[in-house]
Amino acid sequence: MPRDIDPLTSALEYATPGKQSDVYSLLAAWNQSIQTALDRGGWSRLQEIRDQYLEGVIDLFDTAATADGIDWTFLEECVDAYPPGVGDHHCSSILANVVARCVIRTRIREGIDTIPTWALEYLADVTVKDDSEWAWESTAAFGWAVGHPKVAVLDRALERAESGDDSWAMGILTHATFAEPEAGIDLLEQLLESPDVVEDLVFVGCLHAPFEQDFPDFPQYWEPDTELDYQVEISDGLHERLLAVIGSSINPGRLRHFDDSYRFNLERAADEYGPGNDT
Repeated sequence: MPRDIDPLTSALEYATPGKQSDVYSLLAAWNQSIQTALDRGGWSRLQEIRDQYLEGVIDLFDTAATADGIDWTFLEECVDAYPPGVGDHHCSSILANVVARCVIRTRIREGIDTIPTWALEYLADVTVKDDSEWAWESTAAFGWAVGHPKVAVLDRALERAESGDDSWAMGILTHATFAEPEAGIDLLEQLLESPDVVEDLVFVGCLHAPFEQDFPDFPQYWEPDTELDYQVEISDGLHERLLAVIGSSINPGRLRHFDDSYRFNLERAADEYGPGNDT
């Protein structure tokens, strides 16, 4: 076995599930081993290590953070030790994944008021450049905090889209729709009506998953349906409102042209809710 990951394999060998002190050591070992692997073997070696060990490390971290309910203090200590957006460590792919899980769990089990503000700001500050795309994908769970009393989730997503960060807004749109479909459609309407947002049908596509399943595909290595009792509830009226938003906001010709590429009836949206239609 290559010596570049000796600290990691040693930390994994001695880690006890649920023991938080072992997780501090594990994060340090992961960070050290990833940097050594990058220095010696480059990105291909990094990917090998991630494929082999990342899921197990995340599982240990998640277990330690949730053994007796979600320990937000422990999570915050870890985040403070390895903050987002600084580019000087390799732990964000672990931290963002578990923080995202805990945001979703808390929304479903306890309500949005109990989601710590710092956790949402952490997710919002993770970047592809400094924290990796893998970590960044988990941050879409920010959308599950829609309606939070201290963080304006929809406003933040719109602002990011209007400043050119369409990709982040797309993830938030998807997760917000999982959490509260009506709010997700509100956000879609704001995005489509904004003169500073270029994309249109791409945002519509972000709503496919919430209309077809109960949980998002990210964060990875997690099967939320095995631990959470939750169903996305979308009424016929809400579905009709979605078509109205689409039909009134997007060129009818584009809707008809791309009708076969989307699960929603774009042709009907154009015909019944397009310009000049008073329905």
